[in-house]
Order: sequence, then structure tokens, then C-alpha cells
Amino acid sequence: MSRSGRRRVLLGAAVLAGLAAFVAARIEVTTDIVHFLPRGAARDDVTLARGITGSELTRTMILLVGAADREVAVRAGRAFEEALRREPRVAASLAFLEGGPPEGIEETLWRLYHPRRLSFVAADAAGVAAATDRAALDEAAAHLKRQLALPISALVSRLAPSDPLLVLRGLFERLAGARAEGIGLVDGRFVTLDGGRAVLFLGTDAPSFDARAQRPLLAGIRAAFAEVDRGFGGGLTLASTGANRFAVRAEESIRSDVRRVSSLSIAGAVALFLLLFRSLRPAALTVLVVASGFVAATAATLLAFGRVHGVTLAFGAALIGVSMDYTVHFVCHHALAPHPDGPRRTLAAIWPGLLLGAATTVLGFLALVVSTFPGLRELAIFAAVGISAALMATRWFLPALVAEVAPATRLGGALATTLDRFRRSVSRRPGFAAAGAAVPLVCGFAGLPAATWNDDISDLNRLDPALVAEDAEVRGEVVRYEQRRMVVAVGTDEDAALAVNDRAAAALEAAVAAGELGGFRGVAGLLPSPARQREVDAAVRGDDGLADRVEAALAREGFRPEAFAPFRATLESEPPPPLGFADLLGSPLAPLVRPFRLSLEDGRVAVATFLADVVDPDAVAARLATIDGAAWIDVRATLAAAYGAYRDRMTTLLLLGLLAIV
Repeated sequence: MSRSGRRRVLLGAAVLAGLAAFVAARIEVTTDIVHFLPRGAARDDVTLARGITGSELTRTMILLVGAADREVAVRAGRAFEEALRREPRVAASLAFLEGGPPEGIEETLWRLYHPRRLSFVAADAAGVAAATDRAALDEAAAHLKRQLALPISALVSRLAPSDPLLVLRGLFERLAGARAEGIGLVDGRFVTLDGGRAVLFLGTDAPSFDARAQRPLLAGIRAAFAEVDRGFGGGLTLASTGANRFAVRAEESIRSDVRRVSSLSIAGAVALFLLLFRSLRPAALTVLVVASGFVAATAATLLAFGRVHGVTLAFGAALIGVSMDYTVHFVCHHALAPHPDGPRRTLAAIWPGLLLGAATTVLGFLALVVSTFPGLRELAIFAAVGISAALMATRWFLPALVAEVAPATRLGGALATTLDRFRRSVSRRPGFAAAGAAVPLVCGFAGLPAATWNDDISDLNRLDPALVAEDAEVRGEVVRYEQRRMVVAVGTDEDAALAVNDRAAAALEAAVAAGELGGFRGVAGLLPSPARQREVDAAVRGDDGLADRVEAALAREGFRPEAFAPFRATLESEPPPPLGFADLLGSPLAPLVRPFRLSLEDGRVAVATFLADVVDPDAVAARLATIDGAAWIDVRATLAAAYGAYRDRMTTLLLLGLLAIV
């Protein structure tokens, strides 16, 4: 190797080492499949789907701790929560951990809702008259009498003088079931309805698809459970659900695929080089060129996007693999037709062909850079930079590292001679060449009518059947509501979103009454819009005879009317300001309403409502279609529709890339 060649190799090695160090320090792999959805889409349902996939819904895990009996399960659940809080890998990314109702919930309920109880007498102002007529008040008085005979009479006695309608008691019952329909309470802990398993809800700060952050979290959960299981003498079981588990498993699968494909490719290339060149040097040079392209592509992607998607790594590694042809082309020429002035001149002779081949490939990928799919833009940049860097590595490294004299082997020479004869034979028979080109075209056009597009973007991930089964089991036992289909109310701010949510809830109530829907869970009953709260409050306070009718109904049940003077005083006082999301999110009630609030990437706010037993989805969607700002969202169908719509755009871009190549 000449002195100048040595300097070039050392300089190139230093640059490559610097890029590798940057990649090692900054590498962050994500498996978020939404990365392959378009941004800036005009379709509002795509924006909502993106907001849902990045919300607390996907960052929440449900953990079920099973034991031989309910008492052991409750104790094990409490011990598991304590172990999770001590585990540093869990604490590092823990947003919340709830194994039972938050402390102070009763006092918070009193503090926030009691002053505003008149706003919750009815669902809307129109319903106030029905909720306060003689029949309704008589039933309320009888209900109060029954409640005072129950073990909770101390609480009811505190409420009754100022709230004889027990509005606050009804709100408490709604809050008790706001987390999920499939859980109960034992000794202040969440348990499944059969009492056999303790339930914990764990939320993470990091996105669920951030495998780098989620991997240590999941390891910490397993370690904490193993510690608790040992403490209970074994026999405990842990079942869980969470999008992060699928993300980590997908990343592991992608890494495994990359290692396997790379290993097989390298092994095949080494065997071929030994067979044709009887030397491992060409194989080592090929690995150097491909590795240079891969490292440069990864570094460029990290600089442009901050992280790299697992799909990009998997497909990009295969795409950059085409650059091994550069080494093969050069080594063959150097062995079969070397330039008298050495390897550098041999490379110069074939450089125009290498450059043209690389340029056409890069042009094809650059056409995808203008795509609205972040994932496709990332893949295009990865492939274009990787192939360009591999070409530069070919020019920079190979002339200095290849042997000055590399005579062809007998097999290599014979193969080249045979191929050259075949080329000459085909060139003398134009019809034969045309037939060779026509056969694949005919086969392609014959099969085209039978081709179908799969627009289900979830198929880009290979889901572990065991994880899918466990996820379905846990959700079926605890959540009892659909995760795929939901109703979303959207507004420019929280108040506007809640106003839309009020109307959507009324439509869903009508759907339940019509048998189109089994049920739903949302925040409309706990947090109506400020405008709705004011309307109901004004309707109650504006009824001048309400206090007299309430006292008369209570008297008919044997109560002393004068004991309810605080209620009359409330009707005559000034109304408090309406309750808002901020009031609840800053209180112990936050876990019960937080999952329903979504922040969209365009700055708007959405309020989600979850559905159960959807009998007639078209009818439910039709009811919501009349409400401006309300959307029926089928996340899977929405993503598939978006993918199909933008597939047409991709076809256009690919055709433009082909035109550029031509």
C-alpha cells in the first residue's frame, strides 16, 4: 500500500469510526407503526387516530396478580405495588401506579362537587323539570329514607341537609365505576370481580412505542414480581397488557431478523468469494463497503429524525446490500482485466458504470422524500445516504486495500468466458433477447388482475400470539369496553370539546335506548361542559317553588322540613364557577378522568368515550354524524383507509422516480 493510500485509508477509517461512535451514543429505535401514517393529512380521523395512539390509553398497562384466594391476592397486589415503586427501572419512567382508589377521594368529591351539586341535578336544563316534579321528588325522599337505613347512613346524614336529592351520592357511585367495569374493591384495593386477582394500573412517561425506554421498565416489572412471588412462597401469577410489550417484542424480532439476514448474507458472500477468488480479502472489502453505507445511513437518519424506526433498519439493511455489487464489480475487473497502472486506474475505468448504477438507485428513493409518510421519508433518506456512502467507500478504500495483483482463478475465468459467449450469442439474435424481456412482462400483466392490496397497516408488525392471547384475556376481564372503536369529541379547547361531548353522550344514550349499543363510558356525567353546568344550575335556582316542593316531599316521608334549611339557602345563594378539567386533573380524581382527555398534535383537545357491545355500528355512526365535532373512530379501519388513500400518492411518486431514472 502506498503512503497516499495509507493516508486515505486512515482518514476514511477515522470518519467511519466517528460515525459509528455517534450512532452508538445516539441510537434510538422505535417500532411505532403510526410512523408510517401521513402527517398534515386533511382527513380529521387520521389526526384523531394519531392522537389516540400517542395518548395515555397506549401508555397504560394493566397488571393482574393472581393467587390461591382473594385475601392472598389483595396482600400480594399491595406488596407488588410497593416493590414496583422501589424498583429503579420502573421508577425512572413511572407516570402513575394505582392499585386502589386514590386517597382523599371522598374529601375531594365533597370539596369539588358539593358546592356545584345543583349543576348535576339533571343531564341538561330540559331535564330539570322532570327531575324535580312531584313524582321524582317523592322517589328522592323515599330513596333518602332507605339510604339512612344502610351502613353508610353516617355519610348520608352529612349530605342530606344540604343535598336531600343525594346528587353527590350519585356522583360518587359514578366515580366508583369510572376506571373500569370489570373490577371491584376489597380492603381498598382493586380486584377482579371474581376476587381472584389484584388489579394494578401502571402508566409510563415514555411513549409506549419507545422500546429503548420500555425495555428496562418491563424488566423491572418482571424483577419486582419475582421478588414478591418469592416472598409469598411461589404460586403467584402475573398477567398483563400494554402496547409497550408488543413494541419491545417487535423490536427484538426486527433486530433478530436483521442479524439473521446479515449473517446469512455474509456467509453466502464469503462462500462465493472463496469459490471464485480463493481469498477472503474480497469478502472483507465487501463487508467494509456495506458497513460504511449502513453506519452513514443510520447516522443521517438519527440527525434528521432523532431516532430510527425498526422497519427502516430491517428494510434499509436489505436495500443497502445492493452496494456489495460495487466491490464484486471492481474485484472481477481487477482480476480479469486489470489496468497496467494499478487498481486505482482499474476502478477509474469502471467508475462511470458504478456511478450511473448508484445514481439511478438513489434517484428512485429520493422521489419518496416528498411523501407525507414520515416512515417512507425516513426509509428514503436511509437508503439514499447508505447507497451513496457505500459508493464513496468503494472509491476511497478499495484501490488501497486490494492486492496489487489478483490473478483470476480457473473457475472465475471460465465463468466469465461462458457469460461473455452467452452475451455475444444473445446480441446476434435480437428476437431471442426480445423474448427474454417479454416473458416477465407477460407474466406480470397476467398476474396483475389477481393482485390485491393489503391496507391493514398493523400487518407490518408480526404480533406474538401468546401476547395477543394474554392481552385479550386481561382486557376482557378488566376493561369490558372496546379499544378499537370509540367516539371522540373534538374542540379548539377543553370547554369546546366538552360541549361537543355533551351532545355526543345524548346521542349515545339514544343509541342505547334503541338497542344499537350496549353501553358506553365517558366523562359527560362527571364533567359536563361549563355551559351545560351553568344552564342546569340556572334552571334549578330559577325554580322559585322548588324548595317548598322538596320540603313537602320530605315531610310526606316523615322528615322534619326545617332540617333541610341548608338546601333552601343553597338555592338562594350565588352559583360557584363551573367545574373544569383542570380542577379534576389537579386532584386525587385525576386518574378517573385523565384517560378520556386527548391532546391532538394540531393543538386541539379531544374527549374520548368508550363503547361496549356495539350492535349496529352504522346506526351509531349516523347519529354522531349530525353532531359537528363528534367523530366515530374505528382506529384500525381509519388507518387502513388512510394507508389506501395515500398508496395512490406513493404510486405517483414511484412513477416520477422511474421517470427520473429513465
